[in-house]
Amino acid sequence: MEKKLAYQMNSFDMNSAIKGQRVLPANTESFSAIVDESQTDPLLAGDPVMIVSTTTGLPHIAKAAVDDVVMGFVEWNVISNGSYAAGKICQVSPAGNVMYMEAEGALDAGVAVNIDDLDDVTVAAAASDASVIGWSLESASAAGQLVRVKIAEPVVLTANS
Repeated sequence: MEKKLAYQMNSFDMNSAIKGQRVLPANTESFSAIVDESQTDPLLAGDPVMIVSTTTGLPHIAKAAVDDVVMGFVEWNVISNGSYAAGKICQVSPAGNVMYMEAEGALDAGVAVNIDDLDDVTVAAAASDASVIGWSLESASAAGQLVRVKIAEPVVLTANS
């Protein structure tokens, strides 16, 4: 018997995970934000973001770097394909939401994670002196695998050392 989703327009592989995609039904804290004009490169799904201090009206965001407060992560969206240029509106997943993130390497479930590589935005087990951006809800056996991460409260980003 043919599956209903197999022939409908705009159907996607329902078993595929996408970096920056929200998961699980309890993601109720997402908020809209505008990519700040100071952001020269487009923000990508899964990027950590900070709120720009000169914000008025809708929050303006830029990619967070070491020593910035990570307020959340850019969500993937089918319309934008996960890329947002300056001036565009996107959704941000803050603390409490669950999002697919890319593992830097093997990772156990239930461990605190940190951003291991800010350029590619991959996560690894947090070192004892590093900030915790969330907790892995599943394990990864190799680099590049996507894992569900429960996002932590806003935190000043420190690197794994």
